[in-house]
Amino acid sequence: SNPTGPGPTIMNEQQLEERWASIRALLSRKSQFGIETGSLNFVDGMAYEPDPDLMSMVQTAKVLCVGAGGLGCEILKDLALTGFQDIHVIDLDTIDVTNLNRQFLFRKKDVGCDKASVAAKFINERIPSVNVKSYFGKLQDYDSEWFSQFNIVIAGLDNIEARRWLNQMLCSLVKYEDDDSGNIDMTTVIPLIDGGTEGLKGQARVILPMKTSCFECTMNMFPPAQTKAVCTLENHPRQPSDCAIYVYMKIDDDESIQESGETIYSKNEQVCISLNNADGQSSEEYGIVIESENAVDITDEDSMADDSNLIPKTFSIRVAGGEIRTNVLGTNMSNIREQWIAEFGKATKVDKDRREHMSWIHERAAARAALFNIQGLTYDRTLGSVKNIIPAVASTNAVIASACVLEAFKCLTFSGQLCNTYLLYNGQSMAGGVSCDTMCFERDPECLACQDTKEKTIKIPSTMKVSDFVDNFIMKHGALDLSTVVEGSDLTFPKDPVVYDSAGECFYVTNGPLAAFKAANLVEEMSNFVDNGEVITITDPTWGKNVKRCLKISYL
Repeated sequence: SNPTGPGPTIMNEQQLEERWASIRALLSRKSQFGIETGSLNFVDGMAYEPDPDLMSMVQTAKVLCVGAGGLGCEILKDLALTGFQDIHVIDLDTIDVTNLNRQFLFRKKDVGCDKASVAAKFINERIPSVNVKSYFGKLQDYDSEWFSQFNIVIAGLDNIEARRWLNQMLCSLVKYEDDDSGNIDMTTVIPLIDGGTEGLKGQARVILPMKTSCFECTMNMFPPAQTKAVCTLENHPRQPSDCAIYVYMKIDDDESIQESGETIYSKNEQVCISLNNADGQSSEEYGIVIESENAVDITDEDSMADDSNLIPKTFSIRVAGGEIRTNVLGTNMSNIREQWIAEFGKATKVDKDRREHMSWIHERAAARAALFNIQGLTYDRTLGSVKNIIPAVASTNAVIASACVLEAFKCLTFSGQLCNTYLLYNGQSMAGGVSCDTMCFERDPECLACQDTKEKTIKIPSTMKVSDFVDNFIMKHGALDLSTVVEGSDLTFPKDPVVYDSAGECFYVTNGPLAAFKAANLVEEMSNFVDNGEVITITDPTWGKNVKRCLKISYL
């Protein structure tokens, strides 16, 4: 018995089979909307073929869910209840009490535990036959071999940097056919379904690495980062976020601490002062330096001769409520950097996912807000300002998660038209209702992540000189397909090529200081620099910094 009330209803095998009966029926019927009828096909020429056994494909597919937060919880639930049984989830965050209002896989007793393991445990216990495996850590902790085991990846991330890294990883896994056709080996393409929410708006996106536009292709769609001038943060904070960013910035400010160990306090700097009460008890309060009362005129050569005179000794400090403390000794003050060192040590860096660190920042940011009469700074707002994360609404998470899982289902079964390539959900449109639109994002030919670098094989004599190779196969022969470098351009051949071996070592440069140094290589044989079957890379400043072409060298 459960003294706190009835526990969750556990679904047995028969109930699950009944739940999935509608999905089996769907996969058993012909459809007028198979993947081949849409504008985007996972594998060109493939068509949907109804077969109830497609359900087993769903159940055995290995799916990676990246993120177990607000969106990740919804994705995991939808995956499990759609029939996916081999689910993996990764997250580096731990559960905070503020998560509980929308991240429904967690309970109060889970606060402090890592999100991935708690979410996995909840689903494993609730839904028989589903196996969710959790990973607590960063994406960057895992290599390409680990990622290549998955059939599909669904991302429910809350920051841009992690999305870019994941996108780059999946693009790097794509290989090409060995028949010199230049066609992508679709068995190496791992679809990435990227979901994201911001308030009442959300997006779901289908990315087929090296086939559709990738995340990096559309980075110019994101608004520029909202930066603040340092002078604004230090002297005239206007918003609650200004206070949080100020404290975060000052944690690494070592410039005020001199080699002697003494500290120079600047005007408007936030400090903590120690006060002795009438009863002999000491207390601390935060304030702003408004004046250095005995600052030395540094233009006075006699004063400059004695370094000790350069350090102001007493200060006037404005505390909360506008009261001014005068004659405050510098030895009774500490700035944010000094406070951080005293609390955590000089070598400790801020861990944005550690509540102890973020609470420390929030306490001082709240004090700064009070000093400048700024209202509305909450812990969540401090967290959002420092981590630059996006706020979430539970209903938006539910809509976007269902869209992401549906696209994953269609990628595996071909049973419906794929989203090509971007779905935008607006839960509060200008017309006063809900809108949901799709649009196609085109690939960027200069995208650093998914640039077309398919290897074209060139057969040459092993005795061919480097100069002859460059003249005949790079400058004139047209071995490099430059049709996608600049749309509408008449660019056919490179102008100032630079050639690298597979290890990234440059052995030919056309112009510049390095050209003279590499000139001796021109009379050397290609086989001295490139092995049979090795892939070389060609770049050219006239193509743009992110464009490159690859050639596989095969010796006759």
